[in-house]
Amino acid sequence: MKQFFLSILLLAAIPAAAQLSGNIEYNLWRVQQGDTITIFSDKAYIRQSPSSQAPIVDSFTTGNTVIAAKLTETELTLKGMTAPWWQVRYKAGGKQKEGYLWLGLAALGQYKKDSVQLLYGIEKVIPGAAKGDDPKYVVVLKAMSTTHHLLDKKELIVTGGQFAISAEGKLLGSMGLDKLTAILRLCFSGEACGIPTDYYYYGWTGNKFLPLPQKSSMFDAGAISHDEVLLFPKEPGGQAGKIIKVIKDEEFGEDGEKVVKTTTNREVFVWDGAKATKK
Repeated sequence: MKQFFLSILLLAAIPAAAQLSGNIEYNLWRVQQGDTITIFSDKAYIRQSPSSQAPIVDSFTTGNTVIAAKLTETELTLKGMTAPWWQVRYKAGGKQKEGYLWLGLAALGQYKKDSVQLLYGIEKVIPGAAKGDDPKYVVVLKAMSTTHHLLDKKELIVTGGQFAISAEGKLLGSMGLDKLTAILRLCFSGEACGIPTDYYYYGWTGNKFLPLPQKSSMFDAGAISHDEVLLFPKEPGGQAGKIIKVIKDEEFGEDGEKVVKTTTNREVFVWDGAKATKK
């Protein structure tokens, strides 16, 4: 528990939302020196210096990669996002080259399934309707062929700001769902008390993304907790042709430790190979 509260204190001091300035090191991309950066935008220019006005050295398209060499102190705000520039290294024409890439053009994550490249990233940030309101992230999933042809893409809206300090993706198997070859799970989290961790699931058929039920969890220390679990057909407790969501809510007593009330509910979604329908 001590470690949990220490994490909260550390995160509270870090302005890690994608739309805020001052996120030189702490942002959703979390790139480190030596990492491979995958281009997410349709076209990304490599500049001679860390400025959108600097001469263009090269250009890359979605799915191309460069190596992170050195983080600069220079930021750029574009499409509502503020992100730093990285000095990058790459090969072009058989030669080793260098230049500068604005991090907002990079994918948050990329995965390989057979010969297809699956990526996700932030397309733009929509400001809050009123002062103090959290922004919205327009997150896009892309599937690219080996020839960098766009096979499919899907868009989702994610609450940003304090609700999305971290982003993480994971490529799962089909989990027993008919007509799927994989499932891509995206997670956006505030990583603090009272802030939910939201999971978004998309099935992959080999040429198309299909939305699946989502889940969320939240813990408010000493008060309440909310936890949702998705059971797929191949998992213990799962059923063929169904996705079962188990929802558990707990209330804590005055001591903040003893659970005084527990409520458990279930939702069942029937999978027909194309969509999940709630019963």
